[in-house]
Amino acid sequence: ASDAASIFAAGDDLGRVLTRHQARDLTQSARIALSTGTETTLLAGVAATFLDLLWITAANNSDVAVSVDFRSGTAGDIELTLQVPANSTTGAVFSGTPLKQEVVAGAWTADMADITGTTVAITALFSKEV
Repeated sequence: ASDAASIFAAGDDLGRVLTRHQARDLTQSARIALSTGTETTLLAGVAATFLDLLWITAANNSDVAVSVDFRSGTAGDIELTLQVPANSTTGAVFSGTPLKQEVVAGAWTADMADITGTTVAITALFSKEV
């Protein structure tokens, strides 16, 4: 920050100051390509670990816009939906606070409608919370 700039502190529910630094071995990247209407594992679960989502992108190679749903457990509730325009890329970054995984040791999955000739490439980064 520059001189006289405001800096905002983050705290937990007990008022303790939070500083987030992530060790390299506690992050996990994931990549898949969706081309059918089948729920597909983006990142397999890890025993006794929450995999919180830090950022995600979706690149659509077709002339048709598509909606992609993400779940933090197989066949679970939808945690995030990305609307991906035709021949375009979109994404989400969860700065400060990641999108929390709801199911410990669960797999993150992605799903979209089965649209002929459409492939969406998904790339994501997760934080391992043990």
